Amino acid sequence: MHDDLEREAFAPATPAEREAESETEYAPARGGHPLQPLSRAELRNRALESRNSYQLGELPGEEVGAEIDQALQRESEAGTTLGTAFRFLVVEDIPDEERINSLKEYFDHTSPGTAIGLRQHLDAVRFGIFPQGSSMARQIVARIKSTMRNHDFSPSAREVLEKNINALEGIASDVDAFEAEQDKAELAEQSVDEKLSDRTGVYVFTYPHYLRHPTHPSKESEKMPDRTLMKVGFADHGILDRVNQETSGAGVPEHRRVLRAYLTTPGKSRSSRNVERQFHELLDSAGHAGPKRGSTEYQRGGREWFYSNVDFLDRIAQLLDLEIIEIDSPQYEL
Repeated sequence: MHDDLEREAFAPATPAEREAESETEYAPARGGHPLQPLSRAELRNRALESRNSYQLGELPGEEVGAEIDQALQRESEAGTTLGTAFRFLVVEDIPDEERINSLKEYFDHTSPGTAIGLRQHLDAVRFGIFPQGSSMARQIVARIKSTMRNHDFSPSAREVLEKNINALEGIASDVDAFEAEQDKAELAEQSVDEKLSDRTGVYVFTYPHYLRHPTHPSKESEKMPDRTLMKVGFADHGILDRVNQETSGAGVPEHRRVLRAYLTTPGKSRSSRNVERQFHELLDSAGHAGPKRGSTEYQRGGREWFYSNVDFLDRIAQLLDLEIIEIDSPQYEL
């Protein structure tokens, strides 16, 4: 049903419409504006200026690139997530250094993670620039396939997009890429270990499976990112020590991914359990309760799992006046 709804949002361009649209060439963020005569290779080089790690796939030629941009422009007019990103990061006359923040504010997120992730989705679709992380590659594959379903691309454009899908699927299933992503996550934990050793607050972790396979994928018409199972607990001190206690032992399926810590202010008179209760109540009221919330058949730990995402959790932490420590943001990479 969802695919049918997505298709209804787009009317495939006729040959005449496609020819008319080809009069406008959309240049990228970070150095370009509509009608700027840059080659596709120049556009890709400018996009690479903000990337530290990447792999290169098939670069669409001039005609195919213009066709892809025309499809993204139609998505922008339809108000899809990727189309909105295209509008803010490519088309709108916004200073380049303000584009990411403008998109973040549009989505009403507290961190730039989703906006940066969407920029990387656009770079993959438009220029064949791929992430090295398996989680992000998997997300981009789904995004490109959705775009191909919604638009009547020419055979040459489909050939390029399908080649890049195959390459991305290789990254997504690559064991070395997955291990490298896990190594980066562990280094991120180590970098904040000392800071969290004597602090009190909420912690958030999940397992790689839930990042690769979100339990609640977002629809193109929604402004929120995917939701998946996340543990939202509380530690009186030694936040990572508490996480280690919960995620060690033979019963743990994978090495965890610690995503966030939300710290209370030292010396501020607040009941730690009250902070935890407020955090959980706000998640419940938003419909993010996990499978065991409210059940009397399970221990408390089983009821601390929620279907959520870090953007929403960051917003709750902000409302509760907690310090946000961003440990791992698997939805994007620099």
